Amino acid sequence: MICKNYVVTGEDVDNVMVMESAAYISYTLRLWYRFLFDNGFSKEKLNALHLGFLEGNHELICYKNLMFTEQFLIEMKHCYIDDKINIKSCFFNSKNECCAEVTKEVEWFDSIRREVIAAPKQILQHFNSNAKA
Repeated sequence: MICKNYVVTGEDVDNVMVMESAAYISYTLRLWYRFLFDNGFSKEKLNALHLGFLEGNHELICYKNLMFTEQFLIEMKHCYIDDKINIKSCFFNSKNECCAEVTKEVEWFDSIRREVIAAPKQILQHFNSNAKA
């Protein structure tokens, strides 16, 4: 499990200063990259391995709006790493209320062959393929 604190910025909000749906997805992916980095896979290392990600389906459930300048915590509650990666993250406001949940699907991508691939063995060996993060 991994958590990170952020503040809602002007780039994250709509005209009424409410965090937009795309921002929730963006923060979920930022936390995913942080999770990989903490496990030895920086963006540079992924590039050297010619690996990237293709975004798939996502589901956003918003319980309470996050507003401009509001501090929040995002927590990766679940991460299933296999041929596809399924990430579930929760967003909490400063009162520790769950404001939103994002479930995101990401697939491994070989940048040389330009195709979706199964999870590389050199990455899977560092993760329990059914592990919850």
